[in-house]
Amino acid sequence: MNKAIFPLLLLLLCFKSFADTFLGHCRNREPDLLVQGQNCKGPVPEMIEIALKRLGHTVVWSEVPWKRSIETAKKGMVDILPRHSMNEERKEFLHAITYGYKVRKIFYMISPKKDIYINALEDLVPYTVGMLRGSFYSENFAKASHLSKESFGSNDQMIRLLESGRLDVAITSSAHELEKFIDLKGIKQAAYSDSFFNSRNISIPAKSSMVKHFAAFRHEVEKVIHTGEINDIFKRYNIPPPTQKTNLY
Repeated sequence: MNKAIFPLLLLLLCFKSFADTFLGHCRNREPDLLVQGQNCKGPVPEMIEIALKRLGHTVVWSEVPWKRSIETAKKGMVDILPRHSMNEERKEFLHAITYGYKVRKIFYMISPKKDIYINALEDLVPYTVGMLRGSFYSENFAKASHLSKESFGSNDQMIRLLESGRLDVAITSSAHELEKFIDLKGIKQAAYSDSFFNSRNISIPAKSSMVKHFAAFRHEVEKVIHTGEINDIFKRYNIPPPTQKTNLY
């Protein structure tokens, strides 16, 4: 064997021995995430795949509802969670990388069968508010423990109940398939809404065996952000890139 080739082969074998395959969870949150068969498409999964590839790793995607992803993450049975908000509870079991911020506006959609007027958060007190199970909408809503909240597995389920009048109000946002509610005939949008700068994050669960790669992975994602490569990735999908912290004010 050529003496010059042997060290190269040895290096490649060592590199391969350190390569890992991450299990990632995907869900339909267009346009940032889109399940396509066994693949996860969109700017966020592409950013993850680029960062992992530069470290010599790969990711295998599975379609999993968000509520189940969160419960699985607590046990360390998933390695990558893309595109999610962060709150105090999630900080306990997720190592997160914030890749940008977007203004999130929260809307309350009123059943066509109900004569309800919501001009402030307190006006919701007499009614039942539907929400997606396991989803974070805003700090104001999360802290409103005095409200009657009912969790559902899908927006489609909430919409059917709104349509029939069996649910009074549903909370939603542009990050939670707002367009589905707008399409409901006779739906009424409450005068009250809420908005804030919402961080967008990629996480490795604290109990995942892949957490050993978190520092290196974070470094690669941060390089994608700081070099402006993130802008090119989002533009390839005709999506405005997320705002960075330095541009919030």
